[in-house]
Amino acid sequence: MSFTLSEVDVSDAENIARYVQVPAMQTCRSQKDEVIRWYADMLEDAFQDRWESFLKACSADGTPIGFCGWTIFERTRECQVEANNGQASERAKQERRKKETWVPEAIDTDGWITLSKALRTERDRVLKDLDKICRLTFMAVAPSYQRQGIGSMMMQLICEETDRQRRYAYCARAPEGVRLYTRFGFEIAGHVEAPQGTIASMLRPSRQP
Repeated sequence: MSFTLSEVDVSDAENIARYVQVPAMQTCRSQKDEVIRWYADMLEDAFQDRWESFLKACSADGTPIGFCGWTIFERTRECQVEANNGQASERAKQERRKKETWVPEAIDTDGWITLSKALRTERDRVLKDLDKICRLTFMAVAPSYQRQGIGSMMMQLICEETDRQRRYAYCARAPEGVRLYTRFGFEIAGHVEAPQGTIASMLRPSRQP
């Protein structure tokens, strides 16, 4: 099939949430619009973060059908990010806190927070002695377009860029995603138990000497 890859814009947030993120999660239909709005809010915040990179895959008519995101982690840069965050305006901080307090009823908030903490602990364990890391934060393909090479194309571009920069790559993936990442050189470094199944933490060393 024909599709194009390009960078995202803040205005893409709702369409990516509607056509890629939420359908891929198979959310209950009656609560779909509420969950879409919640994800769109989160994506808008993420798209405005200069420290993250994103790509969207679109069909011939321009509809988003795939989406991925990654961030570069370096010890010195982490300190710089923290300093920049400390200079953010109080108004911006209040707006972010306001958004974070709203969660759709369809989302298991306690379970989501617990899982997020467990994934963060596992990530810190795996990456504690490493530097120059590319961490994959988003990867999704609309259900009707899966197994057509879209995820592989996005992964190929990310891995090529990671290798050029001689970086490790890290991600946490559900069982159905492990096979794709293994094909691109990721190895399982650990596991986190979740209600939906066991999530694998995966690490890929750079293939450049």
